[in-house]
Amino acid sequence: MSTEIQEAVLELQAMRERVRAIRTHLCEPKSNANPRYLALSNVVSNLTKAIEDLEAETG
Repeated sequence: MSTEIQEAVLELQAMRERVRAIRTHLCEPKSNANPRYLALSNVVSNLTKAIEDLEAETG
């Protein structure tokens, strides 16, 4: 994996963990019926997809 991609993956992973922490601390109820929780869950999912895509690119 190139250094540039590795750095991007690490940055995206840190973002994902930060969004998870925000979701955990600021969302009640923790349910997809809560629009904020759902939106932040979607961010986590999309960051995960981006990470997986970058990792797959380098095989």
